[in-house]
Amino acid sequence: MQATHFWYQLNLYRPKIIFWLTLLLCNTAFAQKEPVVMHRIGTDDKLIKYGFFLGYHQNYYGIKYSDAFSTVGYDNVSSIVAQKNSGFNLGFMVNFRLDDQFIIRFVPVKIGLYQQLVSYNLTDGTVDEQLIESTRIEPGIYLKYRSIRRDNLRMYVIAGASASVRSGKAEELTATDRLEIRKGDIKLEVGFGLENYFEFFKFAPEIRYSRGLMNVINPNDNFYSNGIDRITTHNFSIYLHFTD
Repeated sequence: MQATHFWYQLNLYRPKIIFWLTLLLCNTAFAQKEPVVMHRIGTDDKLIKYGFFLGYHQNYYGIKYSDAFSTVGYDNVSSIVAQKNSGFNLGFMVNFRLDDQFIIRFVPVKIGLYQQLVSYNLTDGTVDEQLIESTRIEPGIYLKYRSIRRDNLRMYVIAGASASVRSGKAEELTATDRLEIRKGDIKLEVGFGLENYFEFFKFAPEIRYSRGLMNVINPNDNFYSNGIDRITTHNFSIYLHFTD
């Protein structure tokens, strides 16, 4: 009966569907015939180009339990879960042209603001949380492959590696047990984006995923650390790049 009703509704609205699809195709066809004003002609011939970027990221920890999590010391803990948190990035970049489609992107300066929350879910229904906040310096180098320019657009894919170092002074030792994270990490990154050529600048939104290669947990002998064998970082980022 549900299938019969669906086809009845489809037949009922078929003229309207055909009308709107035809209108959409006509608009697309006429739009393609309009002359396109080419912006920034010759800008891709420069050997070196500078720019800056702003970014928003969602990050979380990948947690692997240790053998100690199965012992009586963690009988009152049902799970240890890393929550997803948001942060921001900003930085400066230098692009080196290899040829029209291959670019080396060097990021000497990138500042990332991070907040990580790890929840220890107890069997009595309560939650013990550990909050890790940090400002990190993350230089990186990437290889970018671009499609052939079509009007004022170019698709591209990008991959590379970056370092991540916590800035500021070393954390002071306290008598309070807590989850501690190492100062440094190395990340592999991969993403894609779209270059848009405007009259005075080039704008490129980009989506990128990065994964840490190192185990970033600082192995202290306490309740918050003993139940975890490995912590890796994961980031999903949206970048807005501006170049000349």
